[in-house]
Amino acid sequence: MAFATPGKGKETVRRFKDFLAEHNGKPGKLAEVVCDMSPAFLAAVGETFPDASVTVDWFHVVQLFTRSLDQVRKCEARLVKLPSAVRWAVLKAKKKNLTAKQEAALAELEASGLLTGVAWQIKEKLRWVRIAPTLQAARWRLSNFIRHARERVTGAPLLAPVFTAIETVEKQKDRILQRWASTYSNARLEALNGIFKAARARARGYRNTHTFISMIYLIAAPLGDILKST
Repeated sequence: MAFATPGKGKETVRRFKDFLAEHNGKPGKLAEVVCDMSPAFLAAVGETFPDASVTVDWFHVVQLFTRSLDQVRKCEARLVKLPSAVRWAVLKAKKKNLTAKQEAALAELEASGLLTGVAWQIKEKLRWVRIAPTLQAARWRLSNFIRHARERVTGAPLLAPVFTAIETVEKQKDRILQRWASTYSNARLEALNGIFKAARARARGYRNTHTFISMIYLIAAPLGDILKST
């Protein structure tokens, strides 16, 4: 089931609750919400679905640190010359799908002591947390990640975006750890979101939000399966 509505605040969550009720759903029995770490959205979910558990999807944890890393890179690039090809190299997994220039850029970055390198190493350490085999192991690894990352950024004003990311993760720690108990993720939705954005780009934007929402429903609807069954 797909649902889209204008806006991104508390009202959108209430509209979804109404949508469920109008389609014979039972909002009070919603068991789990998987989402990002937007304070406004989390507050709205808590008010609208008070009995549902909340899981912060891992995608959004990585996205948070990736964005903070990019902010550090942009700021540091104004002060010093960064290695060539570093912009895209730091967004990829270490030793995975890297070009020769990108591998060289990362090697230079790690050896240089640049703060972009510190931000990148912190982001990469998230992978160690992600592969924790159990909830108990994940709790221990996430706590150590937070402690280690905070030590690395202390006393470096340029790393302020990373510090903010660390603070956000610490605040949402319990919801992030729900990932190890949940069987759900935002993976499919994020994949669809990429398709929706591509459709908007091809159309060079839409005149109004309602037209874009109509396109979202057309793209997300299983029309192929419906046609095959007729």
